[in-house]
Amino acid sequence: MSKRLVGVRADHPYSYRKLETTATHVRQQLNIPPHEAVDPLRLFEGLDDIRIGRRSGLPIPLRHGVISLEESEGYTKYDRKRGVIEVLASEQTYEWLEQSYPRATYFVAHELGHCVLHTEQLIRLAHTPATRLEGLHRGKATHKPYQDTEWQANAFAGALLMPATGLLALERAIGSLTATDVSEFFGVSNEAAGYRIALYSNRRAELVHS
Repeated sequence: MSKRLVGVRADHPYSYRKLETTATHVRQQLNIPPHEAVDPLRLFEGLDDIRIGRRSGLPIPLRHGVISLEESEGYTKYDRKRGVIEVLASEQTYEWLEQSYPRATYFVAHELGHCVLHTEQLIRLAHTPATRLEGLHRGKATHKPYQDTEWQANAFAGALLMPATGLLALERAIGSLTATDVSEFFGVSNEAAGYRIALYSNRRAELVHS
């Protein structure tokens, strides 16, 4: 049974292969080898050094911040006044980042996915009335999973944190992969590791040769 889509229709559909390629490029830009785990706090605080290319040819800078939130781990938004995309983490999420807590690690990777994949949509949403924004999240999606912004960000996060080439190297080193092996090696949750292993097993040739 597929999970209910919770995002909005993305400007562009993305296949697993394309998302793997995009995540690989991001790792290269951040100088993180595919066989190494992502340092979540370093990634979060290093967002200020990243600039996202736009279709207009003018790059847009990223920023990170910590805010007081009680019912959310954080979110990403475009700041119209400063002309930047901000990834804002709650105080609790930031504490988790300091502890390399897997949930916080996935949060940063997921939000970076929105920055990379949905740049123009984030900018447009900053000009959208609040009443219309509410209608975008009522769970009445008619689009396919690969067209969904949240599905895309989740798939990107998995590829960024657990690259297919990194999984292949680990598999060759230890034999068959288990969720425990992958979660410990890449610093992710068992659930995320299990899902990624299943995807890797089913689409290995497609992902590794992306």
